[in-house]
Amino acid sequence: MTPACRQYCIDAIHLSEKLLKLAHDGHSDCDDDRCLVLFGIILDTASKIRMESEKRLKNLEVESGRHV
Repeated sequence: MTPACRQYCIDAIHLSEKLLKLAHDGHSDCDDDRCLVLFGIILDTASKIRMESEKRLKNLEVESGRHV
């Protein structure tokens, strides 16, 4: 695993956490239906980004362990 790949996965996880917080905060403070749809999209997308980033990071670490 290259250090750059690992760092990009970690950065994507951190970004997804910020997006998840934004979506939760927006959902609890906003009452406009169009904005709520937007926050739902953000929530869904951030969850997918986090899940895929964590999965890829785990795969990279497993592959790295095999090559040592």
